[in-house]
Amino acid sequence: MSEQEPILSDGVIIEFIDGKDVPVGHKDFGERAVVMRDAKNPEGPILYFTEAEWDAFIAGVKDGEFDDLLDEEPPADV
Repeated sequence: MSEQEPILSDGVIIEFIDGKDVPVGHKDFGERAVVMRDAKNPEGPILYFTEAEWDAFIAGVKDGEFDDLLDEEPPADV
């Protein structure tokens, strides 16, 4: 599996790691896991997602599922 540089987006660090390297044992992460951390506090809490969970999250964002959480309404042309 090829290494990918971490992504920094809106103050969040997103990394794709080998699923065997996840220190959480309550579910199977498969070959790859997605890790999210706060860029301002990279040593703080870490969120781990399976690829299926990550794909569902991205699909929800694209579908507007979380728009009600925004402080402002998104532009009408989105």
